[in-house]
Amino acid sequence: MALKTDVLAQLDTLIETGKHLARTFRLCEMASYESTASEEELRAFVTSALAAIERITGTESQYFKNIPAKKVAEQIALAGFDKSFVPTVTGVLTSLRSDVDRGYLTTLEARLRANVHDDFMVQAHELLKASYHVAALVIAGGVLENHLRQMATTRNLTWTGSGSIAKYNDVLRDRAYAQPIWRRIQAVGDLRNHAAHGNGTVVSAGEAEDTVKFIARFIADNPT
Repeated sequence: MALKTDVLAQLDTLIETGKHLARTFRLCEMASYESTASEEELRAFVTSALAAIERITGTESQYFKNIPAKKVAEQIALAGFDKSFVPTVTGVLTSLRSDVDRGYLTTLEARLRANVHDDFMVQAHELLKASYHVAALVIAGGVLENHLRQMATTRNLTWTGSGSIAKYNDVLRDRAYAQPIWRRIQAVGDLRNHAAHGNGTVVSAGEAEDTVKFIARFIADNPT
């Protein structure tokens, strides 16, 4: 899987950098430690490591919280004088790499997918404001289709032929949601098909706005 390979490669690079920097600390006068690495190297490592951990797990994860906030401020401001900080960050990276390698990527993919969906839904709302309601419906419909596919995949449900809103909706009916939601999604799929295949004149601005709002609520209420 390309995403997993890329994430592991990035973490491997950061871990090796952390191990190298940890070896640069030497005991100096007054029983304090100082690194022979440049301040730029230490700052770059701390910044890149924190960015990677936040990107992969978020700031509310135990990985991120296990890095002392006070030490972060000290290291960014005065890098090189705390022997324990670089090994602490490297240890967190090592733990994260192990979890990604063992299958944590499922959560990572969900986070990345949610971020992409959020971006597209923001675009859809902006298009509605600009009176491009057909384009807004096409974008939001694509988000719904992708979300339904992931819901079906997570539940090990299958369908015949290429996927579509209608096919995903059929296999999810009575397994993930009830008949009224199934009926509403069928109507959304029909509208989206009109909008995406050159028949957007049959879609009113009001219908498009209601549909985009429904899709946003549905995704929030029905995680994959």
